[in-house]
Amino acid sequence: MSNIKLDVRVYPLDNPQGSTKAFANVGIEDLVAINGIRVVSGEKGDFVAMPQSKDKDGNYHDIAFPINGELRKELNKAVLDKYKETVKDRSQSLGEQLREGQEQVNQYKQERAAQPQPAVAKKSPGLGE
Repeated sequence: MSNIKLDVRVYPLDNPQGSTKAFANVGIEDLVAINGIRVVSGEKGDFVAMPQSKDKDGNYHDIAFPINGELRKELNKAVLDKYKETVKDRSQSLGEQLREGQEQVNQYKQERAAQPQPAVAKKSPGLGE
């Protein structure tokens, strides 16, 4: 089953509340899509939680899920790998933005230093000093 086509899109949360770190949508073989998958932080690390609904008794039930263990492993791995890649890309992008901002500050300082400074009038000794 390792040749199954999974199209994974992950959307990390900017300010996670609770243990959910991201949401994901997965297309399987261009035939079906599962939306609302969550990347969750747990005691043993990140894991994938399938979309759920709450029944009248307050219990949660998965509304979409892989039928066999092999597909579940592949889907979990694909979602977690894409999550890690997306977070890494975002942090690299932020690092690049910070570097560019620092370069702009340095360039501004150099330009200011190169500009002639206005002459400061010297105080002439006044009476009573």
